[in-house]
Order: sequence, then structure tokens, then C-alpha cells
Amino acid sequence: MSGNVGKDKDKDQKGTSAVKDREKEAKATALVKESKDKDLKTKVKDAKEGKKDPIGAQAGVAFSVDNTIKRPNPASGMRKKASNAEVIKELNKCREENATRLDLAKKSIHMLPVSIKDLTQITELYLYGNKLQSLPPEVGCLVNLVKLALSENSLTSLPDSLDGLKKLCMLDLRHNKLREIPPVVYRLGSLTTLFLRFNRITAVEKDLKTLSKLTMLSIRENKIKLLPAEIGNLCSLSRLGLRYNRLSAIPRSLSKCSELDELNLENNNISTLPEGLLSSLVKVNSLTLARNCFQSYPVGGPSQFSTIYSLNMEHNRINKIPFGIFSRAKVLSKLNMKDNQLTSLPLDFGTWTSMVELNLATNQLTKIPEDVSGLVSIEKLVLTNNQLTTLPARIGHLTNLTHLGLGEKLLTHLQKKLVGTLENLEELYLNDNPNLHGLPFELALCSKLSIMSIENCPLSHLPPQIVAGGPSFIIQFLKMQGPYRAMV
Repeated sequence: MSGNVGKDKDKDQKGTSAVKDREKEAKATALVKESKDKDLKTKVKDAKEGKKDPIGAQAGVAFSVDNTIKRPNPASGMRKKASNAEVIKELNKCREENATRLDLAKKSIHMLPVSIKDLTQITELYLYGNKLQSLPPEVGCLVNLVKLALSENSLTSLPDSLDGLKKLCMLDLRHNKLREIPPVVYRLGSLTTLFLRFNRITAVEKDLKTLSKLTMLSIRENKIKLLPAEIGNLCSLSRLGLRYNRLSAIPRSLSKCSELDELNLENNNISTLPEGLLSSLVKVNSLTLARNCFQSYPVGGPSQFSTIYSLNMEHNRINKIPFGIFSRAKVLSKLNMKDNQLTSLPLDFGTWTSMVELNLATNQLTKIPEDVSGLVSIEKLVLTNNQLTTLPARIGHLTNLTHLGLGEKLLTHLQKKLVGTLENLEELYLNDNPNLHGLPFELALCSKLSIMSIENCPLSHLPPQIVAGGPSFIIQFLKMQGPYRAMV
């Protein structure tokens, strides 16, 4: 009995001791926590006051003034390692699967591993959207490559070893930092497509003649001032992108590129074309000469437009459309003469029967000929920003018209006969006519009208509350108050 009592006492003593130990532990933990809290508050306070921690904050952790913990971004070296590891993984996968297409686009690659030389089976390599400043010479070992996409990088040159790519047909170097066409490119005689858009190229060398298989050449958005006569050797070209450069002339030899179906010279410094150039380019159906320095139409007569479907001469200094210039233009459907210095239209204006879209905005026209009714195919007619005070009622005969631009003029009224028969009209722009005080009830007959712009027109002959309601209120008012309410 006494032995059991002794054991019980020992148990009680041990239990009491354990409880005391736990209490001590709890107090110690509380003290540590309190100390840490005070330390954190001190750091926050110091941060607010601009003080620095004399001991130094724990590595890898930053405390912001709002008590949040901010982890620093991974070092660029770590990111590069991760990127390299991913690239090597893709290379290994391509090798194991014997794949012919390798897509490494948009993987933040700074440098290609030299082991890429082992992937001699690939025919397509996509590296666009990376951070490449150069290519390793080993890329020249990819002897079966047909497509090489390198756009949206920071390349300033290409290795000479690329001349080993004897099967390469497509090379895409758009959006890089090239100041010249890399010399090795001229040795890639198998190329059919070459994209060099959006670089800093200032010249094209005579060696261009070696790329005689090219069907597509885009060197637009560069700083090129001169094209070599050797461009005439590219007889297979069907597309040539030259816009947004600094060209002041086009070589006569371009007439040999008879497969061209589009010629776009927009935004250069060109004032004339070699005589007969356009007549020689018998397959060109789209011609853009906008934003240049032309003061007159290109020399060459009516035959130069016989195959043209779309002609854009916008933003030049042309003051006259020559009589008969479109007499052979049987397929001309779109003509843009916006922002020139036209004061009148040619006497044969009414013979442009194939015209579907005609833009004469921002010129100095004071009159539209009565034979405008001859434009029987016209669907879009833009006369905005001229010196017109009135319009011929015969515009109302253009029953295919869907878009009519009459804004920014000196119009005093809109004739009843002009709008009453435009049953297919969908868009009417009358904005910025400071002398336009009324609208005809006949507008209510334009049942398909969905857009009408009347900004900055006084329209004082209409009730102010109706005008304030906008175009839809005005149309409804004209329908209900006019003589045609039974017809609409």
C-alpha cells in the first residue's frame, strides 16, 4: 500500500514538473513573439521615417511600409538558366522524336545552344519573339532547313555560315536591328520569300541580283534611299513591299519584274515614275503612290492603268486629273485622290462607269459636274472638305450609293431630289457644315440609313429639342411631320 502511495507521489511530482516546464516554454515563446513583433514594428516605423536597419534585414525578404512582405524577383541569371534548361529540353525532345519542325518562339532566349547543330533533320525553325542579338555559327549546320523565322529579336547581323542552308526558301527578319542586309543573305540563292520589314536598313546592294528566285520581297519600313538597277533581275517577284522608306526614285529596270500584281510605294519622296514603267507591269492590279511628292499623274498615258483595279494617290500635290487618263481603265473600281490640290474634275468624269469607290475629300473643288450621274456603279462617294456650296441633284440618280460624305463644306441646303431616291443609302456624313440650317423631309425615304453625322451643323429650321436628341430623333421627326409618313 505504502509502495503504491510512493509511486503516486512520484507521478504527481513529475506531472507538476511537466506542467511547470510547459508554462515556462509558453512564456518563452510569448517573449520571443513579442520581441519579433516589436522588432517588426520598429522596422516598419524606421521604414516610414526613412531609417535603415543597422543590423541589416534578413536576406531575401523585404518589409514594406504596409506591413506586407515582398519577395524580390528572381535574378536575371536564374531566369536565363531556367530558359536555357527549357530550350535544351526542347532540343532533346526534337532529337528523340526526329521532328522536322522546332518551335522556340517567345521563350525569352538570349543565346541558342550550340547543340542545335545536331538537329540536321529539321526543315522549319521558329525563333521569333525572343531576345537574340546574334546566332551561333552552328545554325549553318541545319542543311535541310526550309523556313527560318527570326522576327522580333535584336539581331544586328547573321553568321556567314548560313550560306550552308542551300534549301532555305523563307527567311523572316522583320522587327530586328539590322542596319544593312547581312551579306550572307545575298548568298541564299534558294530564297523565294524574304521579309526585312521594320529594321534600320539604309541601302540595298547590287548583289540582290543573285536572289532571282524571290517571289516576295518586303523591305518596307526601313530607311532605304536608293534601289539598285539589279532589282530588275528579280523577274519572279509577284509582291514587292517598298512603302515607308526614303526613296526619291524608282529604277527603270523594275519594268522587268512583269509578275508583280501589286506595287505599293506609299510614304517615300517620289515625284515621278520612269515613263512606261506601269505599262510594262501588265499584271499589277493595285497601285499605291500615296504620301509622296507627285505634282501630276505618272507619265505613260491611259495604257498604264488598263489593268488597275485600285489606285491610291492620296496625300500628294496633284492639281489635275488628265482628260482621258482612265479611258482604258475598264476595271478601275477604287480611286483615292484625297488630300491633293484638285480644283476641278475632267470633262470625261461621267465615263468612269466601273467606279465603285471614289474619294475626293480635302481638295479645292468648287463644283461637281452634272454628269456625275454616269457613275452608275458607285457605292461610296466622299466629297468631304472641299469648297462646295451646292451639289448637283443628279447625285440622286446614283441608286447604288451606300456611303455619301458631304462633311466639312459650305453647304447651305440639301436638295430634295438628291436624297429622295437614294434607297440604298446607309451612311450620310453632313458634319461641320456651318451654313446648313435644314434637312429635307425626303431623308425619311432613305429606309436603310443607319448612320447620319450632323455634328456642328446649326439645323436652326428644326425644333431645338429634336436636334438635341440626335440623328435618330431627327429622322423620326422627318418621318412623322413630312408628307411621306404613309410611305415609311
